Amino acid sequence: MKRTLAALSALLLAGCSVGGTVTKATGQAPAATGWRDTIKAGPLEAGVLSAEGTPGLKLLREVADGLQRDYRGSAVTLTFANTQARPAIEQRWRAGQPPDADYGMFDGTDPATLSWVDQGKLLDLEPYLKQTDPDTGKPWLDRFNPSVLKFMRHPGGGIYGVPSELSVHVLFYNAKLFRGLGIQPPRTWDDLLAATDKLKAGGVAPIAVTGLFEPYMGMWSDHLWLRTAGYDRTRQVVTAGKGNLKDDPAFLKGLTMLQDLRDRGAFIKGFEGTDFTAAQAQFFQGKAGMILMGSWLVSEMKDVIPADFELGVVPFPAVTGGGGDQGAVMAAPQEVSIYRSGDHVPLALEWARRLTSVKVQTRRATEIGEVSAVLGVPSPPGIPGIDALLAGADDLRPRDFGLMRTKAKDVVYPEIAKLLFGKQDAAQTQAAIDRGLRRVYGN
Repeated sequence: MKRTLAALSALLLAGCSVGGTVTKATGQAPAATGWRDTIKAGPLEAGVLSAEGTPGLKLLREVADGLQRDYRGSAVTLTFANTQARPAIEQRWRAGQPPDADYGMFDGTDPATLSWVDQGKLLDLEPYLKQTDPDTGKPWLDRFNPSVLKFMRHPGGGIYGVPSELSVHVLFYNAKLFRGLGIQPPRTWDDLLAATDKLKAGGVAPIAVTGLFEPYMGMWSDHLWLRTAGYDRTRQVVTAGKGNLKDDPAFLKGLTMLQDLRDRGAFIKGFEGTDFTAAQAQFFQGKAGMILMGSWLVSEMKDVIPADFELGVVPFPAVTGGGGDQGAVMAAPQEVSIYRSGDHVPLALEWARRLTSVKVQTRRATEIGEVSAVLGVPSPPGIPGIDALLAGADDLRPRDFGLMRTKAKDVVYPEIAKLLFGKQDAAQTQAAIDRGLRRVYGN
């Protein structure tokens, strides 16, 4: 989950001189053919993921300014719609007064988001995406990498989100440090353990991790279960409540491997009380050799990464003999959806079209370090090899198994934290999670 650099309690970021708009539910959607000819100036509220003061928000402000210049009389408000702001934003959706464009409302691989479509809240973007894009002379839909279409498309038909960026979960490593210590980038779990031992022998903590954000500790169990149990099996148990964690030894195997990593002293000293920003800074300061994180790491920490830092990236290591998906990469497009009943749907569509243009996406990649789902956009210069990693992936699998949108997240991740903190072993963790999932799903 992409986050802010500082905790923010305010819902709105002053994107322009006007306040946030209140959208009226008209229930009208413009005809797809020639929709750009129907764009009229007016107030537009767009949800954004970038926090105030970040390079990402500055660039988005420029996109908004361009829209205001081209449609004089428009006033674009950028509303912070990330992390702790989400519950209030989603309440606005329920009340029929949401932003005109927003993140986090749809993921075709996540059943928990499909209800927004069922309720008629989201605009079906497919008819508009099939129209000719004036920038390319081809359909707007053709901009996007085919690998992300499953995230954009509803299983029952229709497209309800367009990705403005792609978050990929990868293992980052300090390439200069690895080279100096004669360590090969870890491609398998045995490689990771060997790298851990060599880093410790070299006086460097092997892995940076935060102990104050449970889902980031849960990235380790998520990826281990992806390799040992497989995506489909894990999702059935932890997200859909079908079957039990104790019934499949692959789950215990993953937890046992995580316990072994803990017992080797792989995690940086004091991580239990270290927040995510500090943990990431420790990695870039050379105090830890590796960090498991989303590709947003580079854009988020852009201002503190030393100029001579050499960043390496590999997929999460494969598990020899594991029964899961060894070549899959966990990822999630950050998708923009449009409020179907908004007063300025064509203007909101134009915001989304410009945001996903090759021009804007290239700037976001080169200036901020974000990975794009748009074809023809270069890999961020700060993440060398991410393009080859994506090209070599067997599949893109939705991150966290959709767990973060269920009550089960409050069962799984706290127990993983206890395992990493040394308060319980793998078997106890499995038993505790199993009890909690039975309680949540009634099975």
